[in-house]
Amino acid sequence: MKRLWVVWVLVVGAVLVLAIAGSSQALPEYSAQTGEPCATCHISPSGGGLRTPRGQAWVGSGRPAAVPPLEKALAVLGVRLRTNAQDFIAAPGTRSPAPSMPVTSAQAEKVRAWLRAYEGN
Repeated sequence: MKRLWVVWVLVVGAVLVLAIAGSSQALPEYSAQTGEPCATCHISPSGGGLRTPRGQAWVGSGRPAAVPPLEKALAVLGVRLRTNAQDFIAAPGTRSPAPSMPVTSAQAEKVRAWLRAYEGN
């Protein structure tokens, strides 16, 4: 009877260990293999969990030695973008500094009081 109890505990323990170990798939070795931080492929900076488009494309490509750049990753995932780089570059001399925001001392004190009272998240 005692032997059956020990076997039962070992089987249950092994099943629990396998269930917990089977759920983790993000490995630091992948970061070392690719030379990229975990946040390249995962939404969480510490790794694990949901993947970014680059991470999805990397896994979908069979985990090659390098994580694809974003544009290639999107192409692997079937996303086709048509962009013109000139749309994102300001013409010389067209940018002006932001106007200063006048703040009265009463407004500033109100903000300071709020910050002093703020207890954080």
